[in-house]
Amino acid sequence: MTAVPAAAAASRGVRPLDADCEAYALGAGPLDAVPVSRALVRALVAVVGRRGAVVRDGARGLLRLVHAAGPLLLAVPCARPPRTAECARCGHWEGEHEHPAVVSACGRYQLVLGRARFKLPEHDGVAYAWVRRMGRARLVFEISEPCEVFPGGTLTVHRYPAPGDGRAEFGVHRWPIPAKRRAWWLEQARAHVR
Repeated sequence: MTAVPAAAAASRGVRPLDADCEAYALGAGPLDAVPVSRALVRALVAVVGRRGAVVRDGARGLLRLVHAAGPLLLAVPCARPPRTAECARCGHWEGEHEHPAVVSACGRYQLVLGRARFKLPEHDGVAYAWVRRMGRARLVFEISEPCEVFPGGTLTVHRYPAPGDGRAEFGVHRWPIPAKRRAWWLEQARAHVR
């Protein structure tokens, strides 16, 4: 019977899918750690698990990656930076797609907004509204009724984080609609819901 190396024994049971937090601060120490996607940490766990050791602190979700030919890396769970969506194809962030060292990212960054969820009749100053998903976030688009200040109404986009995404950071953006373009905007909005 062959002896199992200590590194392989330590990483037994830690799989790439065990990196299940929304983001990780990855680095050799706390001062040089940068937030990365869970997809990047999963790729590292898969590589390091073959040639080194991966140890998980179950209570905190901390991962220690010790590669046979490299330094110790710590992956500490952290909040995903605002306005950072995951790619619908591979789960990496957009900046990770552009980084030459991240070979686990797919060839083309792609966000899938998904199908529109609902539409509203006219009420509370909103003429039309629909919902889309971007990554885990929910985006609510609203076209308002015309008023004195905005004779064409406004397009408002609300961003709501997904449940369990840590501290809620809401984002609201509003753009005035030119009065001459209002009919076109309503037609575009209805096309999203059909």
